[in-house]
Amino acid sequence: MPPLPSNRDTICALASARGRAGVAIVRLSGPDALAIGWRRFSPRRPLAAPPPRQMLLGAALDAAGQPLDDALLVYFPAGYAGEPTVEFHVHGSPAVVEALLTALAETGARPALPGEFTRRAFLAGRLDLAQAEAVADLIEAKSLAAARAAYRRLTGALSEKVGALRGLLAQAMAHFEAEIDFPDDDLGELDRRAAVALLDQALAGAAALLAGGQRARLLAQGAAVAIAGRPNAGKSSLFNRLAGARRAIVHETAGTTRDAIETEIELAGAPLRLIDTAGLRGPENEVERQGVELAREAIAGADWILYVIDGAVGVTPADRQTVGEFDAARVIPVWNKADLRPPDAAFAEWRGVAVSAKDGTGVDELRGRLSAALGLDAAAGEALLAAVRHRQLVQTAQACLTEARRLALAGAGAELAAVELREAADALGEIIGETTAEQVLDAVFSRFCIGK
Repeated sequence: MPPLPSNRDTICALASARGRAGVAIVRLSGPDALAIGWRRFSPRRPLAAPPPRQMLLGAALDAAGQPLDDALLVYFPAGYAGEPTVEFHVHGSPAVVEALLTALAETGARPALPGEFTRRAFLAGRLDLAQAEAVADLIEAKSLAAARAAYRRLTGALSEKVGALRGLLAQAMAHFEAEIDFPDDDLGELDRRAAVALLDQALAGAAALLAGGQRARLLAQGAAVAIAGRPNAGKSSLFNRLAGARRAIVHETAGTTRDAIETEIELAGAPLRLIDTAGLRGPENEVERQGVELAREAIAGADWILYVIDGAVGVTPADRQTVGEFDAARVIPVWNKADLRPPDAAFAEWRGVAVSAKDGTGVDELRGRLSAALGLDAAAGEALLAAVRHRQLVQTAQACLTEARRLALAGAGAELAAVELREAADALGEIIGETTAEQVLDAVFSRFCIGK
């Protein structure tokens, strides 16, 4: 992201989605927002200036001062970015929006950069950095659960947790500083015990945040789940059952699935990309060979694998060999056709799930097993650490706290433990923007859309 021009500029952008729509919102923000916006608006009844926070009916004017469209105008003395803001609500014609933005630019407004409105809100203290990032997460949410988790962060849930951790660090730091400042006083042992107790609380808090990190990531980004197995195991039937619709062809002829077929489903509020793959066997022709290659690529790139056993046949040596090639930590074995035959002893050793894709038996249990494996169940913790940056910073703080605790218990100099605590506090401060470098801010706000 290029260096931002001065915050004294007045900026403008389309604040609603691009494309044709019933209504479009064009936003002006900055010191001259009222003067510029009022020049490009003709109220239905004469007014010297718009009253704050009230919708006015009139016409938006183009660069030549001619009526462009019926419009509603609203003025906020301290809007979203904490500065004078004017919004035009016009019909959602791209031509009308472009003409209005051109008129505003010719009157003195500058086109906004991506995320510039939210960055100004952050700089004005209206939002901290974690809340600002939650704005983008909320806009990009792929499910209702993801939107709710982002809203929790927007309203300060993550910031409160980080603030509480930094408060514990500050208290622990006070004990070490007392030891440094008054070395001749007999405070060391007492202060060390108190400091270690505070560090234990902080470490527990960091662990709780990290425990929900996987769920937060999956709610925000989703996961890929591949259905694999030998031909005729019932992979496509299971795919259709989990998808809730007939998306893949099901036939008794082996090798029916040649391409990797995908569909989006939702599991425990998280978006999942479900992939049906070709049967894994020695291909009989070139087309099937390519299908098996695609299957292996999809399986390699998946977060989890549902390996389907044909219950009518049981676990075969080929199944054992294939499963052995996968990362066992990413595999959930599935015994299909349980309506025909219960799992055999070999499958029981795998601790998998028995289902019937035909009648749905066991499918809810499979969903629950997959939800727990992905970290989407209630025991996974609150979904607050959605960003990789946040998780890495909490991990850094956790490592520093662990080292500070070790030093304290080992009787090392208080100065060494204090250094670790400062680094932990700085890492946590980066989450909320108190110790964040300018280039990190650039990277954060560059992923925002223009107009937010």
